[in-house]
Amino acid sequence: MGTTKQSTTGTDRLFDSPRHLVDFVFDESVASVFPDMIRRSVPGYETVTPLTGLIAARHLPEKGRCYDLGCSLGAGTHAVLRAVGDRPCEIVAVDDSAAMLARAKALAPDEDRVSWSQADVREVAIEGADVVILNYTLQFLPPEDRLALLRSVRHGLNETGVLLLSEKLEASQYITDLHVDFKRANGYSDLAISQKRTALEKVMRIDSLEAHVARLRRAGFNEVEVWFRCLNWGAIAAFPKRA
Repeated sequence: MGTTKQSTTGTDRLFDSPRHLVDFVFDESVASVFPDMIRRSVPGYETVTPLTGLIAARHLPEKGRCYDLGCSLGAGTHAVLRAVGDRPCEIVAVDDSAAMLARAKALAPDEDRVSWSQADVREVAIEGADVVILNYTLQFLPPEDRLALLRSVRHGLNETGVLLLSEKLEASQYITDLHVDFKRANGYSDLAISQKRTALEKVMRIDSLEAHVARLRRAGFNEVEVWFRCLNWGAIAAFPKRA
């Protein structure tokens, strides 16, 4: 079926020095350090990613279809492949960043179960899906576009399928401060934390857990299960109906 290989990436030092700040973009500079960046910034990421694969494997039958929307370097896609082993399936991995996709493809050069697509996730036609992954993607879309995307996912998801959604969440100041402590403990300076926060301010707008659950129900998901929470980050499984 093909193989994946380990990523060769650098240490995230993008915001270590004073710089003229512009809105955060997923360009080559970010792609080149992304695994280190997300590992040191997102509490629980190294747990959520493999568990995403395991949950997906429960719902992905032989010759089933999975969409990984906002796939970045393909961590979710690779987690699914590891979890399903040699099972024949189709994974449609989508991202609008050319830099991210180029590196994602290089990590799985011979994997014939994956089709990589550079596109806006809001414009993807989702059809016959058993699993849809939206890991750390919805938060980068304009709030007014989020319900429409979730309705599109629900429309294209089989009745026994699952949507796997991971996001940063609104939280108390205490939890927010603990997240800053987490980043400091992982080697980020106060300058780097502050500059990255400013760069993300206009492009990453987060919701509360309650808002996510309410929106998912409005989109047509009848059951919503919060399966992971660590500080101000969480993961949700949403079902049209529970099998």
